[in-house]
Order: sequence, then C-alpha cells, then structure tokens
Amino acid sequence: MAYQVHIGRLSITSPGSLSMSSGLDGKSLDIEGKLGGVEHTIDHAKYIRDELQSMAQMDEHVPFRYDGDSSMNGYVKVLGASLDIAKYLLGSISYSVSMEYIGKEGDVLFESRLTGALLENDFVTSTTTEQFHAAPGNNFGYLHTSLPGRNARTASNLTTDSATDTTTLYINQSQTLRDNNAVYNLDVDDYYKGACEIRMGNHMERVSINSSDVVTKSIKCGKNAGDWTVGDTLEVDNGLVKMVLGTSTSSAKFSTYIWDVNQYATEVEWTLSEGAPATSSQHGNLFLGWHRVQILVNRPELVVVRCTTYKDASTRGKRLVVDFSLRRGAHHIGVITNYYTAGTFINIAPDTVPGTTPNTTDIAKGYIKDGTTSPEDGNFWFIGALKSMNTTSAITNRGMVQSATAGSIFGFCIGYELIDPDTSAALAHNDIDSVYKQYIDNVNEFQKLVKA
Repeated sequence: MAYQVHIGRLSITSPGSLSMSSGLDGKSLDIEGKLGGVEHTIDHAKYIRDELQSMAQMDEHVPFRYDGDSSMNGYVKVLGASLDIAKYLLGSISYSVSMEYIGKEGDVLFESRLTGALLENDFVTSTTTEQFHAAPGNNFGYLHTSLPGRNARTASNLTTDSATDTTTLYINQSQTLRDNNAVYNLDVDDYYKGACEIRMGNHMERVSINSSDVVTKSIKCGKNAGDWTVGDTLEVDNGLVKMVLGTSTSSAKFSTYIWDVNQYATEVEWTLSEGAPATSSQHGNLFLGWHRVQILVNRPELVVVRCTTYKDASTRGKRLVVDFSLRRGAHHIGVITNYYTAGTFINIAPDTVPGTTPNTTDIAKGYIKDGTTSPEDGNFWFIGALKSMNTTSAITNRGMVQSATAGSIFGFCIGYELIDPDTSAALAHNDIDSVYKQYIDNVNEFQKLVKA
C-alpha cells in the first residue's frame, strides 16, 4: 500500500510536499498533494474533501502520523484546508492542509477537566461513589488527587480493522472526582482507543485500483453532518455500547448493543411514541422516521447527536427532537427528548412486546430492567429515568417507560448490566444500580492537550 498521512481519523494519500517552520510563536506544518494514490473512487475523494473542511472548523488538537517519516508523528491542530478540483477525475483533485504543530508525544501532557453535578432527578439526591472518568486505552501515568478506585472494562478497539480486537479502559471512580482534574500521558497511536465515534452514512472505497468498490461507513472527523438524508445510517459507538439509528420512514426507532468479550451482543430495538398505547398495541401514537441528523459534539470523550422527526404526516408538524449522548467508558446512552407541546407523554419501549414481563422491583429507584431469567447473551438491558414514572402494569408490562406527568422534556438512559463470563454475575461497577448512578451522578469531561 502507498504511504499515507493520517490526520486525526482521516487517512489520505502521502503528500507531494511537506514543509515545517518554527519560531518564537511555535511550529507550523503544511502539506500539499493530490488525491488518487490511495483513493481509488471519486466517492472516497469527496468524503476526504468534506472531512478535511470539517476538521479545519473545529479548533481542536488531533494526532498526526506520517507513514513516510515517523519522526514527524505528534499532535497538530488543523488551521485550514482547501481542495482544488480541476475535474472530477482521480488525479485532478489537489489538497493542501495548514496545521499548527503542537508537539511530539514527549512535548505534551493530557488533562481532563472534570466538572458537572447530579442530573436533576427524582431518585438520587446526594453524590455517590459512582462518579467515573475513563481516560483513553493504554494511557499511562494517570493522576487524580482523590486517588480513585480503578475498575476495568474491555472495549472494542475501533482503531483497527479487526472486528474482534479489544482495548482495556480503566474506570476511575470516587465521590469527589469532579473536584479536581486528571492528568495522564498518551502515545499518538493510542489517542482513539476507547474513544467515542460517529459513523454517518457510507462512501465507496477500493483497496486497490483494480478491486471492486466496497461500501465503507463514513467516520465523522468534525461536526459537519455532510449529506445525510432520510434512510441513511447513523451509528454512535464507544467500543462498549453502540446505538444504531433506525432507517424506517414510518417510525422513530433505534437499536442498542453492548460489547461482550469479543463482539457486540444483546441487541434491543427501541421505539419512541406519544400518548397512551391502545390495548392491542405495543406503542402509543408513532412518530415518522428520522428526517434530520446534526452533530452537536464530536470529541473522543463525548459525542452528542441530535435527531429530528415529526408526527403529523400531512402537515409535517408536531416536531420531536431527540439528543443522544455517549461518554467514553460508559455502559449507557443518555437521551433527552423535546416535543413541540407539554400537554402529552413521550414513551420509550422495546419495539416488540418483551417475551418476559420486565422487572419493576426497582422502579422506585428510577429504572426497570429486562425480566428474562436467562436473557440472550446473559446480559440485561435497563431503562433509567430522570423523573417519576408511570407505574401501572399496562405501561410497564410493555417494557415501556413513561413519565408520571406530562411535559415536553423527557430524559432517560438506556444501558446494560454486563454479566462477567468468569463469575456469571455482574461486577460491582457493571451492575444496573451502579450504571444508573453513573448516568445520574454526571461527570462532564473536557480533554485538553497541554505543553508538558
């Protein structure tokens, strides 16, 4: 394979020219080249065009690797990117990228600024020991003044081409985690291990010029949503849990999965609806399929995507906005829905009636769980709410969570209790009560790079 340059998650043809300059104000790195050496389809070239421009707008550091000269590897900030298209033919698309060269691995240190508070809720009223922070996989020299306890979670390694490669994330936990920041070191090759990732739509790639086109999921490198259209795919993934947006045009669905040893498992398809379900129906009034997707946050430690749909097919009104958030190291996905009116109820439930009545023993603690004695793959799903829930069996027997009071805002999480294969039970930091509190006792993380 030809040499490539890797800027963040984006890999492109090795540049035709590369220049570095240095002065009292720091270092700069500029590269220029033509697409078509590694990129064998116009579709692939367009994807690179869009993601380079997206990175130039995000004002954040990313790792830089160059196959042709590893001594150049380090961390950069993309300041600007341009693509000149003489013709829509391979070899006729030129690119140039201007970057601030922040430094090599030994020049920098990572600091995670940890803030936040208990989410406003009706169940947990004081801080817990479940506050958690997960630095990237393979980090070293982790330091936090609270000397937090550490527990491991095995995640899919999204930085490799193998579907079964894993990385270990350490979940650092204490009751005072938000009081101070955490610092640690990190090699360039490990920057995205355990990171959150957004894949939106597809593009075509070829491994070689004479090979067949391959449908490839498009990893988003910045906050530009690109040309996502109705029916396109959207995946939000941190290597531990994954959310896949439904592509139906007639209902607002999404599916969740949890990483279990060496593969994603325990798939559950969920459907959002409005109002009380009819006696013979699993759901209330259905929304139409997803019509718009936006990226609100796209950082290794946190991603947030906003999905929009509506209920009224004739007027295209009665808007529903749903924000999905995912943190690095989390076993849950946070969801906030915002409906056009406060005079009704929004519901979340499995798409089909559960084969076993869900367990509502802990509904007064804020969650219901999979009631199966021996569920698929051994793991249990749960839904945790922020506000008191409707406890009538007509609702809960459907696996449905509905707020006890009507309102336009409805907040909840979907997570999993992962069963340890060696003990046939959940480890303490992976049981439902702990994962729910990890959602409620929220830690906001902002990872930044600082000069060592």
